[in-house]
Amino acid sequence: MFARYPDRVSRALRMRCLLSGALASALEAMQERLHGAQLDAVQLPDPIFIVGHWRSGTTLLHELMALDPNLLSPTTRQCFNPQSFLLSKAPPSGRSVVRPSGDRAVAADSPQEEEFALLCLGCRSPYEAFVFPRALSQLASLSDPQEFSDQERIDWEGRLIGFLKAVTIAGGQRRLLLKSPSNSFRIAALHRLFPNASFIQITREPTAVIVSTTDMWRKMWQLYALADPLRESALDRLAIDIRLELENRLHNQIRTIPDDSAVAIRYEDLVAQPHEVIGEIYHRLKLGGRPAAESIKRFLRQSPPLRPSPPANPALAASVRDSCAAILNRYGYR
Repeated sequence: MFARYPDRVSRALRMRCLLSGALASALEAMQERLHGAQLDAVQLPDPIFIVGHWRSGTTLLHELMALDPNLLSPTTRQCFNPQSFLLSKAPPSGRSVVRPSGDRAVAADSPQEEEFALLCLGCRSPYEAFVFPRALSQLASLSDPQEFSDQERIDWEGRLIGFLKAVTIAGGQRRLLLKSPSNSFRIAALHRLFPNASFIQITREPTAVIVSTTDMWRKMWQLYALADPLRESALDRLAIDIRLELENRLHNQIRTIPDDSAVAIRYEDLVAQPHEVIGEIYHRLKLGGRPAAESIKRFLRQSPPLRPSPPANPALAASVRDSCAAILNRYGYR
């Protein structure tokens, strides 16, 4: 990343990165040596992918479906320690922390998106933009391995499958439930790797999505950026363009998936009737059993959103309505 984004970074920070990277690589080699035979033997069932734009409710849906004991999701600990989590036992459930967006709390054993593992493993990732903000203008191409170089694509595929095999070793042979908004750009690539995978698309009213997304990027840059963040006007316009590009790619690619392997829901319906909407997902995708109504109620009671989405300024709201008219119509938000 330092080579791709030649911004001025202090020598001390570069040295810290080199040292921690060397340690991570050494642990990865040890994990591979100790568990290589197990990893090679794992047969991955085709996963269930939750897709949709950032701040559309993908995390809430992921957490609710992860209540199903027949499904397996990567945890926060695994996604941020992909090189080494098989080398130590998972800690007991401990305290949670509020994630940077400020709306939900996460713990080491919370369901987490595998995109962070790919980033930590050195793959090309849209989350490079958390560290170098100008990468945000390349977000679509950084998400889709079909736009990588041949070596980058081969590396990405191998890292993804290797990580999912390690998650399966740690959690048992269950069907994987994966969530990452980045996957919305790469449905064709995922379908090629996993021909019998299922896809759940969640949508949300575009103005709320754009406002919340720009707020997310600003908060992440405050914590992690090693270069100057984008100006507010540039970020607003880019966020709208990304929403439109995601919709175009997702809509075109998911239409190639068999009807019994793809389902679309709305965030507003999930919030209003969570048990019923999840029941419909399970019915449409023929997933068998589902999380019990009482477990869903208990989770929502114990883990409510910590704060509402920030309000939209009138100019941004008007721009979203004009730019996203087709999305508003397609999903019934008019």
